Amino acid sequence: MKPTLTLLTALLLPPLAALHAAELTLVDHGRANAVIVLEDGNEGFAQLAAEEFQKHLQRASDAKLPIVSVAEAEKLPIIGTLGAGPAMDVALAGDRMIVIGGGKLHVVDASDPAKPRILGTLAGLGNTRQLAVGGDVAYVGSREDGLFVVDVSDAANPRLINRYDTIEFATGLALAGDVLFVALRQFGVELVDVSNPSQPQYLGVARTGEAQSVAYHDGYLYAGVWGSSEVVTVDVRDPRSPRIVSRTPLDGYGDGLDVRDGFLYAATGHHSREPHRSEGDPGFGRGHGLEIFNLADPAKPAFVGRVKFPPFYSIGNDMWGVSVVDGRAFVADTHNGVFLVDVKDPRHPVILAHRQLPVPTGKDMPDCVGGLAVGRDHIYAAGASTGLHVLAASGMARPISPQTGPPPRIGPMRKDEDKRFISYHPGGQVHAVAMADDSLAVAACGSAGLHVVRLGAGIELVSTTPTEDFATDVCLSGRTVFAAEGSGGMSIWELSDEGRLIPKGRYRVPKGRVRYLTVPAPGRYALVQIGAAWLHVVDVSDSANPRLALKDARPGLLYGHQVLDELVNDRYAAAFWHVSGIHWYDLAANPPRFEGQHPAGRVSMLDGIAVDRGQIFSPRRGGYVRFDRTETRPLDELPIHRVPGVTLRGRPVIEDDLVHLCRREAGEILTLDLGDPEKPKLVETLTTAGNPGAVVPTTHGLLIPDGNGGLLLRKRASRP
Repeated sequence: MKPTLTLLTALLLPPLAALHAAELTLVDHGRANAVIVLEDGNEGFAQLAAEEFQKHLQRASDAKLPIVSVAEAEKLPIIGTLGAGPAMDVALAGDRMIVIGGGKLHVVDASDPAKPRILGTLAGLGNTRQLAVGGDVAYVGSREDGLFVVDVSDAANPRLINRYDTIEFATGLALAGDVLFVALRQFGVELVDVSNPSQPQYLGVARTGEAQSVAYHDGYLYAGVWGSSEVVTVDVRDPRSPRIVSRTPLDGYGDGLDVRDGFLYAATGHHSREPHRSEGDPGFGRGHGLEIFNLADPAKPAFVGRVKFPPFYSIGNDMWGVSVVDGRAFVADTHNGVFLVDVKDPRHPVILAHRQLPVPTGKDMPDCVGGLAVGRDHIYAAGASTGLHVLAASGMARPISPQTGPPPRIGPMRKDEDKRFISYHPGGQVHAVAMADDSLAVAACGSAGLHVVRLGAGIELVSTTPTEDFATDVCLSGRTVFAAEGSGGMSIWELSDEGRLIPKGRYRVPKGRVRYLTVPAPGRYALVQIGAAWLHVVDVSDSANPRLALKDARPGLLYGHQVLDELVNDRYAAAFWHVSGIHWYDLAANPPRFEGQHPAGRVSMLDGIAVDRGQIFSPRRGGYVRFDRTETRPLDELPIHRVPGVTLRGRPVIEDDLVHLCRREAGEILTLDLGDPEKPKLVETLTTAGNPGAVVPTTHGLLIPDGNGGLLLRKRASRP
């Protein structure tokens, strides 16, 4: 069988030296440009003028090669909608369907496939993104809001049974037996024991990179990794010790995956591997498609074939997924819509049918497809704005049964202690810690609330204080404690001499969750991060009655702890969104005001900014830059200081002439000596089992909030 050529729109790509009609099948999109899939499965590209294009059509005709028009691909009709509001994902199990979107979960009767009917609804589930269902339990990944566990046994009354504090954004989900895999974007994939769904337990993490979605099969996990455009294969036969075994390149940003009958199917999007920095570059927007890999060796997926979808790029609702049954792949490709692809010959997949969703009111492009489910003769497409749509696919669709193979076996918990550290395990994830004096510290311990501990020969518990939601950050101004409590807002406490927390006040944000905060000296204002977008400047001079002084949101995510912990010139605060750079706020003004965005350029969401000897310190491109607040040159024009052979990344913590770079996503802390800022020296590279947040230097050693690794105390290393 001859390979397929799919002609797409506006591909400004370098011409091939020669094209041979015998090597290809032409699929005429009525365009002058083409993507050529050659006999060996590799792609070549050709930009063909209309006249040349017709010549190739004629050559193909003379060679008696089939010519197919994309107009002949069936347009899947939309025959109904659920009417439940926004939908981001959908799962089908028998006659029951689960739909999530807009912070809600709907249990739906799908016994009449063409006319689904809502049976019950549960609200308050945060920024709903992906869904996995096992029996009567639905697991909902809600990005910055973590993982929700819902009992759906009573369809009319779905019930929240737990919420789990994921390491980072709970984005993609896959379930295999008692193990739930949670794709965490930048932090990889978290493995969770759900043998008792009401009490999920952390198992381990695979540091895959920016995982968006995951699929499990027979002891191996496959992660669709976004920015690096690859599938990462993880051996999870021991779920307490996941092990990366291979990385397989994709010609587009990775996301949704499916495993079926010995093949791995990967939906891709955004940009191809060719240059794609700006519009007009050959790879810009040309990563959309479906790629197929042979799993004869499940640890090493081997490329077989691919089909490309129309070029497209829009930041925001950027997700793509795939489900496969009976030699047909059902692909959700964001605003590009739903594609039905014939994959019976995996070397040469062919588009059979397509449908874009309606254009939402006030928008200028079709709605994005967040996810899909396949039923009997129907496809259910989740529209992020327009809701769940029912597409007719008579004779082409049937329900898909999971093909996961044997699930991983959870072995007994290991109790090996790392002798490099004194450790304290509070029963929750330790996100942050702050010192009150030489020995007393307050730790934000996720689901375990706030813990006050005393440092000495060990780490001794003094008191615990439950919080309304996960405790994800903490800081002190004198003896006043400020804590981030998610939906509980920012709580304010007085720390007594005995180490007890006495409530003083609370700042609430309706329908918002407080994730991170800082209260720079002199302690009048708190900078509070809300969700993944908003910054609130809160006047806490009267701690019993905190009040909003300024709020702001800029393009991009306020992703982690992305605020400066101290003021510059005793008046300027700073925060950075991940795509729009550093923004400055004048807190000496009355009221506080936005001062400006400078210098031009992005700061990575995995790095940070700190004040060092009056200048701003920030990791950049494997080194670091230093600049004044008034710097006018773009960040890309600043000199980069490097440590030979060492890649510098992470959130910086300054200690005299040392800087500690804390890499939560990598489980690593790098300590540098900046006694001579022009010639930095590496003091130590420290790895941890968990996800280290901002370390706190103490007279007892380095105090490390290590997420699921607990609270660690590390005795100091000597300088070289």
